[in-house]
Amino acid sequence: MIKKYHQRFNEHVYIMKLNNGMEVHLLPKDDPYYTTYVELSLPYGALSLDYVYDGKLYQTPPGTAHFMEHKIFAMPDGDAFLKFSNLGVDANAMTSYHQTSYVFSATDNVLPALTHLLDMLDTPHFTHENVEQEKLIIEEELKMYLDDPHSKMQNKLMENMYHSHTLKHDIGGTVESIQEISPEMLMDVYRHFYDPNERLLIISGHIDLKALKSFFKAYDTKRKLKHQPKIILPKESKTLVKKSETVYDDIQVEKLMIGIKLDQIGRFGKELVKREMVMTMCLNMLLGSSSKMYEQLLNQKLINQSFYVNTTFERKAENIVIFAESKKIQKLKNLLINYLTKDAYEDLNEEDFLRYKKVYLGQFIFALNHLETKTYLYGKYIHLKSSLFDVIDMMNSVTYDEMLSALKRIQKRKMSVLMYKKAKS
Repeated sequence: MIKKYHQRFNEHVYIMKLNNGMEVHLLPKDDPYYTTYVELSLPYGALSLDYVYDGKLYQTPPGTAHFMEHKIFAMPDGDAFLKFSNLGVDANAMTSYHQTSYVFSATDNVLPALTHLLDMLDTPHFTHENVEQEKLIIEEELKMYLDDPHSKMQNKLMENMYHSHTLKHDIGGTVESIQEISPEMLMDVYRHFYDPNERLLIISGHIDLKALKSFFKAYDTKRKLKHQPKIILPKESKTLVKKSETVYDDIQVEKLMIGIKLDQIGRFGKELVKREMVMTMCLNMLLGSSSKMYEQLLNQKLINQSFYVNTTFERKAENIVIFAESKKIQKLKNLLINYLTKDAYEDLNEEDFLRYKKVYLGQFIFALNHLETKTYLYGKYIHLKSSLFDVIDMMNSVTYDEMLSALKRIQKRKMSVLMYKKAKS
């Protein structure tokens, strides 16, 4: 067991690399923490559709990672959720673009729950019957989800922005795409991506180090090293599929989405983490809830509380999405585009930036007091070839010139506008 101490944050981290390839990171916190939070994650997500394993190309339909997340809970003796519930443990799972995570939190029965979690991951149970049943469940979930105007807008905007990158597909796939999934396909995915060598296990909060060390010593087995899957992403054009589209729908308030496709300027890993951080800080300063522009838009009744700005930075695809509900979406659209490509430079001054950076850094560090947030971010940054504590230093090193460079990446010709208007009677 390797022990690390991050003095600036008073954080102890204990790391175990098991013989079977799995990495275990323990982040103990003393009282008043009474809860233990556990996350087992893999670098396999919704973008991992095509990949090469041991020299062979495998192709899977959109929604496979999300489908797999569901089916891992199927065990030969029943649904794994039931046993978690009987142990008094709150369990869940999630699929993002680049990873799948299985989590639980508990105050008691931590080791039995951990045993059950690992048993669940170690005993894949894919049958024709349970896969077909899951298709019906996910089909209903997709239909319900895709009836939501906001979800429809998000999916349509991605299709209008991306020609071929897998980001254009919804994480859950489509009703049609999930029909292609078979038990054999899921077993291939399991063997290639769910091997212990691909797993990262993080345990934070109330921890008995001695008990966990003994637990993993008993659990560990020596395994033959497997090949590492290589995800294949199609080459993406710098152009947009559509620059604008107006849809008429049965809605109460008209809606606007602006997608900004960013040119690729760096590598995956720490460079990507830094790019997203700088862009997020820039957009928060310009359009965040404490910005001058946000206050102006509210006062002019051009937006309501639903307004948000979101960044997505993935392999070979980086974008910004702005969403708003408004009674004057045409005016709002013109104002936002003009602001981000011209007037915003007047609102970015170095003095305000230095003051904002301190606030942003403080808010980020304070958020780490929340176990779930800290555990998720800790794992996310490891999968991005970085570290949570490096990221805090990286945040502190962001310069005013980097902020200006980030703003220059926002170009009018890379904006795709989607408007949802009330259906004409």
